Amino acid sequence: MWRRPCQAERLRVIAWSCDCGAVVYELCHAGGQAFVRRTHHFNGARMVHETYRWPIRKGDDVWKALLCGQAR
Repeated sequence: MWRRPCQAERLRVIAWSCDCGAVVYELCHAGGQAFVRRTHHFNGARMVHETYRWPIRKGDDVWKALLCGQAR
């Protein structure tokens, strides 16, 4: 489900998880589609991955499921 992020893309971060941990999730919208971005912070470095793109309504549903622990 996770893949490398797209480069040089205009996007809007709509919602995000708490940044107090080593992993932060963001719900992003770009070009009429939604996706989730995951950022791992460790040893001063960061690793970013994104999900596939969905229509905005489906992406919002995936985001809610992720926050409720029903998606990984």
